[in-house]
Amino acid sequence: MQKIPVLISILIPSVLTVLIVNFLFDIVSLKIQGMPLVFPFILCPIGAALGFVGYKMNRDKLSLVGIIFNIVLFVSQSYITLSVYSHKVHKV
Repeated sequence: MQKIPVLISILIPSVLTVLIVNFLFDIVSLKIQGMPLVFPFILCPIGAALGFVGYKMNRDKLSLVGIIFNIVLFVSQSYITLSVYSHKVHKV
């Protein structure tokens, strides 16, 4: 019961990473269009919070992996989105 937040905090960025890779390389055709690029902004803070809750309960390395994985995915997706947006703004 105490491992559930930790497992969810690792599962969220794992599924999001698979969806982003699928979106970029079109491995399996899905009709969700740009949602894999938007989901990290909503779900990664939730996953990091769940990892933090799991870390407060257990103090294990698995919860730290969940926290770090969520933060890295959130920051990298933010960087990519902001760089694409700023590139389009300067081109106009």
